[in-house]
Amino acid sequence: MYVTSLLGLFIVLASSGVARLPRLQDRPLIAAVEDVLASVTDPYCFLVFITDGSTWPIALYKGIHHYHAPWGVGAFEVVVDGQNANVTQAQLSWVVDEARRLRQVSWCVTVVVVSDDPAFLVTFAELSVKGRLLVWSSRLLIVTRPFLLELQGLHKLLSLNNAMLLIMDESSTSR
Repeated sequence: MYVTSLLGLFIVLASSGVARLPRLQDRPLIAAVEDVLASVTDPYCFLVFITDGSTWPIALYKGIHHYHAPWGVGAFEVVVDGQNANVTQAQLSWVVDEARRLRQVSWCVTVVVVSDDPAFLVTFAELSVKGRLLVWSSRLLIVTRPFLLELQGLHKLLSLNNAMLLIMDESSTSR
C-alpha cells in the first residue's frame, strides 16, 4: 500500500514563495527536453526534475505534457540566487535524498537536471554520487548552457552512469 500511494505523488520544493509563470526563453529548453525524453526514456519510469531556479520545474513538466509518466513525476527547485553556498548545498542534499527515496520505490527513474550554474551542477554531481541517487537502471539528463571548461567536475558522474549532457546555446529556437 505504501509503494502504490508514493508512486503517484507529485512533489514540489520551492525555496522561494513567489509563484512564477513560464518564461518565453524556456520554450527551446522545454522542446529539447521533450524531444530527448520522447526518444530515450522508458514511459514506465518515474520522472524527476531538479532545477536551480533558472527554469521553473512545473513549466518543464507542463511543457512536456505529451510524455506519459504513469509512475509519477517529482519536481524539485533549489533557488541559488543570492543564497549562501552552504544553504544551497544543504537544500540540494535534501533534494537528492528525496529523489533517491523515490528511486528506491520505483522500477526505474529518469532524472532531468536543468541549471545554468556550474557550481550547482558540480555540487549535484558530488551529492548524487555520494548519496547513490543513480543506479544502473537510472537515466540522467543534464541540460545547461555552454561553459564546458567549468564542467570538469561532472566527468565522473557522466562517465559512470547512463547519462546525457545537453548543452543549449543562445541560437536554439523553439519548434
